[in-house]
Amino acid sequence: MKHALLLLMSLLVFCLQAKASHIVGGELEIEHRSGYTYRITMNLYFDDVNGTPGARDPSANIRIFDKGNNRFMMDVQLPLRSDTFVNYTDIACTIGELRTRRIVYSQDVVLSPNVFNNQQGYYMAWERCCRNRTINNIVMPDAAGQVFYMEFPPVTKNGIQFVNSSPRLFPPLSDYACANELFYYDFSGTDADGDSLVYDMVTPLNGYATADPTNAAPIARPAPYPEVRWLPGYNRDNQIQGSPPIIIEKQTGRLTVRPDRVGLFVFAVRVQEYRGGVKLGEVRRDFQLLVKDCPRNESPVVQAKVNGQTTNYKQGEVIRISPTDARCLNVEFTDPDPNSRITLYARPVNFSSDLYTFTGTTTGVVNTPGGQESLTANVCFDECFDTEGQVFKLNLIVKDNGCSLPRQDTLQVSFVIDPIPNEPPSIQLSRPDKVYTVMEGDVIDFNVLGFDADNDEVTISAKGLNFDINSVPINFQNSSGIGQVQSPFRWLIDCETLRQDSYQIEFTATSMVCGKESTMTEVIEVRTDYPNQPPVLTTDKQVLVFELDLNEPFEANFTGTDLDKHLLSMQARGENFDLASLGMAFTSTGGSGTAAGKFNWTANCDAFQQGVLRVDFILQEDACAPSPPQQITMEFKVKVPDYKNFIPPNIFTPNADGLNDFFEIPGMPADVCTSAFQHIRIYNRWGKEVFSSTAHNFKWDGKDVNDGVYYYVIDYGADKFRGSVTLVR
Repeated sequence: MKHALLLLMSLLVFCLQAKASHIVGGELEIEHRSGYTYRITMNLYFDDVNGTPGARDPSANIRIFDKGNNRFMMDVQLPLRSDTFVNYTDIACTIGELRTRRIVYSQDVVLSPNVFNNQQGYYMAWERCCRNRTINNIVMPDAAGQVFYMEFPPVTKNGIQFVNSSPRLFPPLSDYACANELFYYDFSGTDADGDSLVYDMVTPLNGYATADPTNAAPIARPAPYPEVRWLPGYNRDNQIQGSPPIIIEKQTGRLTVRPDRVGLFVFAVRVQEYRGGVKLGEVRRDFQLLVKDCPRNESPVVQAKVNGQTTNYKQGEVIRISPTDARCLNVEFTDPDPNSRITLYARPVNFSSDLYTFTGTTTGVVNTPGGQESLTANVCFDECFDTEGQVFKLNLIVKDNGCSLPRQDTLQVSFVIDPIPNEPPSIQLSRPDKVYTVMEGDVIDFNVLGFDADNDEVTISAKGLNFDINSVPINFQNSSGIGQVQSPFRWLIDCETLRQDSYQIEFTATSMVCGKESTMTEVIEVRTDYPNQPPVLTTDKQVLVFELDLNEPFEANFTGTDLDKHLLSMQARGENFDLASLGMAFTSTGGSGTAAGKFNWTANCDAFQQGVLRVDFILQEDACAPSPPQQITMEFKVKVPDYKNFIPPNIFTPNADGLNDFFEIPGMPADVCTSAFQHIRIYNRWGKEVFSSTAHNFKWDGKDVNDGVYYYVIDYGADKFRGSVTLVR
């Protein structure tokens, strides 16, 4: 494009009056920082060409109100943080009459949860005058003010902190539009919370600020705010006239207009944020668009033909590329305008693969004096591109560098690409055996070979199907090679290997073709053979169930033998009790093919209290594949005497004749587990105690008492025995 001519015409066509004011537009933002601290930011877009220098405020006062009742909440003073220029999309399209500054004011503030908890939410506002005098779609623009307005939710909901940041709109317009040319711009935003954003056009707010220099930056009043007054033919849905008039896509935020006249036009966009279908807030941005009468810009042209053909491709045809066909399209593109820089690129329509590349020239200048009239490039499809029988569509797009926005031409190519045939890999073992029967010390030894008929890279690997291949002494290395590969396999069968009856090993050959695996497998089985006779456990006792008297000693001897001469060991354990806790002892010795053990015990009251006791005597062998342990179980029960079965004498004659001179009970039972002798007391017939003793072998000589009948009580703790004895001299 002829940028120099465009710049000259721009300077001649559009002259702003010196008295124009400064505000282009802007918006408010709120960003959650941490806890209940939020950063409030105001972006002000300032006309650097026609703006009054004194209108550049050093700070901005933002006022916050309750949305439910318009009650004033607080003021926030935002200091000026930065002042930068808004860049053009294409610097070559720069014109001197359009230069915009982005002035940013911001401040962190704490929004107390005890204050900002109204579930209807809040809004903040800032008012300022005035807009540019040369605006062409509203009444008295130089006396029209602006209201920057934003709504936000409470910082708590249902007593729980509710975190939200407002949407952040993309950078503002930096370009101008051309009359009767399509103009588009991305006005979409991002949301830090992942909320849904919805866009629409709204009428700009006028507010209450006036051109009175003493009230240029008033304190914002509560809503509602007056709107600007449209000139005839303009309204909310027709803010910039054209075909189409200015519109914004609801979901994407893409702004589009084909203006039908030159001038400076104000417009406003609103973005509302939703979470779970509930509206949280909104942000408004006022801005203005300069429409110029631009030099005519012709659209570029793109054509293509299949490599090797002489006629150009016609849109709507379907190209079928077989495995033997050339996989490239020859692309030619140009632009009728002189000195035009054009760029070629591709965009898939109904697929996402990027298996195509450009070669040749994809960008350059055409129609320069003595230069080339068109550019050529090739778009080639990768050999792995397979459309799987579907028709894929690819847009070939050529774009020029026209101002203010480039023109483009699109050629949609439809094609089907058949896959290149591919043979799967194969795998072979140098030995034909598929089943091996092995004993300790044997070696399995062979080579594993992988082949690929297409000469693709092939990889061979091995894995255990019913075991971890790394748990046994197998030597095998996974290997790769182009077309073919081999790797030796060796397995020394050791004692540990024999502990399992069977092993299955799967060998796999794998080749990767266009990102897809192709495999073949071979499986062998290794069976272990380990002849082993179980050991024998014997004892010198003929029976295995014993009833022992209290304090009766017991001894049992055990012998273990093994014909295979494996190392034997013997142990004993009580069923649900510890041997030592009941005074039981077991000692054993082991060796190759033999083992011996001895069990000793004296029956006691602790065992009596337990009831029936079972002791397991176990013989084990230390072998590669040991037989199940051999076991003998003995059962013990302790019996105690019945101390109730005794007959005390009923008469004694203490006359010193050496016969029956004392009252004693030689046959009285000894202490047993359930009872123990406490004492004996003897009473006369009037209940007076005449004798007592705590000795189990007591003797009463009847001294100092008369002949007659006496009564006694024998106390065994659990029981008392009563009787009488007659004393006769």
